[in-house]
Amino acid sequence: MVLPDRTCCDCLTNNNAVEFDFGPNWAEAIGQSLYYSIQTGKRAGIALILEKPSDYKYWIRLNTVIEQNALKIDTWMIKQ
Repeated sequence: MVLPDRTCCDCLTNNNAVEFDFGPNWAEAIGQSLYYSIQTGKRAGIALILEKPSDYKYWIRLNTVIEQNALKIDTWMIKQ
């Protein structure tokens, strides 16, 4: 979805502006999802794509930062 400032949100649902990204990009996904939330007025969301079992560490990192900072971001894990 192209936003008014010409940035692209990966997915807009009724409730969320969702950034899809691969495990190693977990930190970058936080900033992008929060920005898309501001632009759309929807709750931020991250769908983190884990390509292999060792990528689970990125899921832990993502959710630890979200919880420790009380960020309003919903998360979904996508396993390949």
